[in-house]
Amino acid sequence: MGRTRKVSSKDVARLAGVSQATVSYVLNNTQGVKISDHTRQAVLAAAKKLNYIPNQCARGMRLKKAMSVAVVSDKDVSNTRFMSVLEGIKDVLADRNYSLTFCFSRWQDDHEAEHVQYFRANRIDGAIFVWAAVSESHLAYLIENEIPFVVIHSSPGFDRPNLVRSHLDSAILAAVADLKSKGADTVAFLGRARRGVRSRKYAGYLNALSHLGVTTPPESPLSTLADDSEAQIESALNEYVRKNSGLPQAVLCETVSMGFRLLRYAARNGIRVPQDLSVVAIGSSRFAPLSVPALSTIEGPLYEMGAAGCKMLFDIIEGHAPTTPVVLEWSYVPRESS
Repeated sequence: MGRTRKVSSKDVARLAGVSQATVSYVLNNTQGVKISDHTRQAVLAAAKKLNYIPNQCARGMRLKKAMSVAVVSDKDVSNTRFMSVLEGIKDVLADRNYSLTFCFSRWQDDHEAEHVQYFRANRIDGAIFVWAAVSESHLAYLIENEIPFVVIHSSPGFDRPNLVRSHLDSAILAAVADLKSKGADTVAFLGRARRGVRSRKYAGYLNALSHLGVTTPPESPLSTLADDSEAQIESALNEYVRKNSGLPQAVLCETVSMGFRLLRYAARNGIRVPQDLSVVAIGSSRFAPLSVPALSTIEGPLYEMGAAGCKMLFDIIEGHAPTTPVVLEWSYVPRESS
């Protein structure tokens, strides 16, 4: 039995009714060449129908590029937030026929880092750091050695032009304003007693209360949890009820998991949501619309951060350095729990 002949760009050109050069221009996203939308769609449709896969090695040699971008992170690949960002990166790479290379962040000397070695070996054209532990000295090393890079981080400790970050305060303000409009005069914060992302969420919560004139609840264990376990949360809620003769009218939860556990606590104790207690959680979850009642959330622009970061990296590779960071807004998604 003979081997199946590999589909070529010539086959795509024949099916689309265009020249082979036009196929190359479309699939390589060549800049400065005018191609009508009708022609572009015809080429893409033909390539999809024939399941045409460009030869990335040959294309990279021709363009003197690696045709691959490194994603550097110390997050577990099962992390849903990380995967949402990765989806945005992947889709932009696919539009340019680029591949993705994983490089997990490790404490190494600047010149020994995996992504640096890959760049020098022409295995990647640049790097995107996604919630990675990257030092100022390493960023300075990348700049000095002209290695294209972008940093995606919700709350970075630096402010550079090649940065994609998110802004949370406006969405928290919208959530607290919604709770207030529905009669909640007191909004508590359910969260862990630690610094980091929590401090940004807690600061946004305090700013919203101050801006809207909503009452800050009395000091309680709700905002000083040791962890987000069900036992810890139940103990804190029981202590709050004991000290204040009942729960607050509304609770803003630091994480979605805390929001789900608060709904469980309410169900077990005969507390009606949202009639007796309104619940909003900060974070994204595909299960939020499926809980009973459906959990209201403040969701980050995760996919959009990935796509924006990848587009920025291509701009840098092509010699168009950004002048300001990209800042994307979180959004408040009200559901049945509020």
